[in-house]
Amino acid sequence: MIKVFRLLFLILFLKGVANAAPFLIENLDKNKINVVAFVTSWCPVCQKTNDYLLSLAQKNNGVFITLLFVDEEIPSTISKNSNLELISITQNSAKEFGVNQSVPYILVFDKELKVVKKYNSFNKDLLSNLITNLRNGLYENGTLPPEQRIDLWQKNRF
Repeated sequence: MIKVFRLLFLILFLKGVANAAPFLIENLDKNKINVVAFVTSWCPVCQKTNDYLLSLAQKNNGVFITLLFVDEEIPSTISKNSNLELISITQNSAKEFGVNQSVPYILVFDKELKVVKKYNSFNKDLLSNLITNLRNGLYENGTLPPEQRIDLWQKNRF
């Protein structure tokens, strides 16, 4: 009887994993800042992360959110919108992006799809400051890109 339950559990688990969609960085929106979060629905910190990122996606402020649910189905309580992608992903696929055992794992991409920052936990203030800086065309630390900086040394020399 226990073997039957184990087999049934394994079949249901593999069914959910088999339906997991692939996640490709190339599919992200190049015209927006992209926040990709590897989360679960049962983790308390992930729930806070999900709530913040869902509210960010609803504001439609130049940020595209991708929530990747690791080894589980997408919760029916979350609805997709134009700034939000919901994907179920396997643990093995998540490992390709550096996710070991710890979730939430958050990647922030600039408009050129380069990884700007990786977070192994959720900090609303750090993430919102980073997004604000990127939205304003600044680097993560709030400085201008080198091509936009004024070289005061050369300006005063000549």
